[in-house]
Amino acid sequence: MTSAEKVIAVVPTFRPDVDLVERLRLIAAQVHSVIVFDDGSGAGSAAELRSIEAAGFELHRGVENDGIAAALNAATRIALNRGADFVLTVDQDTVLPVDYVSACLAAFAVSGADQGVGVVCADRINGAPSIPESYTESGLGIVREAIQSGFLISRLCLETCGLFDQRLFIDDVDTEFNLRIEQFGFVTVVGPGTAIEHSLGEQTLFRPFGRQAFQGGEPAFYQYRPPFRRYFIARNSVYLYVRFIRMRPR
Repeated sequence: MTSAEKVIAVVPTFRPDVDLVERLRLIAAQVHSVIVFDDGSGAGSAAELRSIEAAGFELHRGVENDGIAAALNAATRIALNRGADFVLTVDQDTVLPVDYVSACLAAFAVSGADQGVGVVCADRINGAPSIPESYTESGLGIVREAIQSGFLISRLCLETCGLFDQRLFIDDVDTEFNLRIEQFGFVTVVGPGTAIEHSLGEQTLFRPFGRQAFQGGEPAFYQYRPPFRRYFIARNSVYLYVRFIRMRPR
């Protein structure tokens, strides 16, 4: 990490896999430090958590499973208390390329003349491009919504707008954050050329009415959500509709 800006990465974990240490090393090479906060994984993840500490990473352990927003916030508060100029949020299943942080910092540098750039996010996720709705004066693409994994957030944005909404627990946490910072006059822009790989979760064959569907001659899949996730998606969507309908009626 050679930038004069102090970037601290925060990585929330819940039942992490054995490959997380390698992903953490890719992050650590680009930032001042990495803070891992485990969201109450329990005894079944003891070996994986020990491997994180054995590799030299700072690990904080939550007693209960309080949700990704709570884990992000706990680690972010530590980062801000240590003087972070920027906080990088990364999910445990995300892979960052070696130049990701420097590219995001370059976007912040370009946006110096712009007003309200609070977050730089990935330009591409698993190869799919972000689609800007408008552009800043310096030509950076502004997106209405982006996943929080890969967010590089300025200290000013966090101190002005607050942290993530813990009431949501999981799902729509990033949507709420994007909408809220807009209320405070900040925008999320894509870092030109940045790309991440991010797990899409369990993929299940799409079989409407018991018959396999196909797309482009290949079996079609959909992203399976267990019942508890469907509950939070529905509950949190209603919460967001009520809170932001006047601001974003569509």
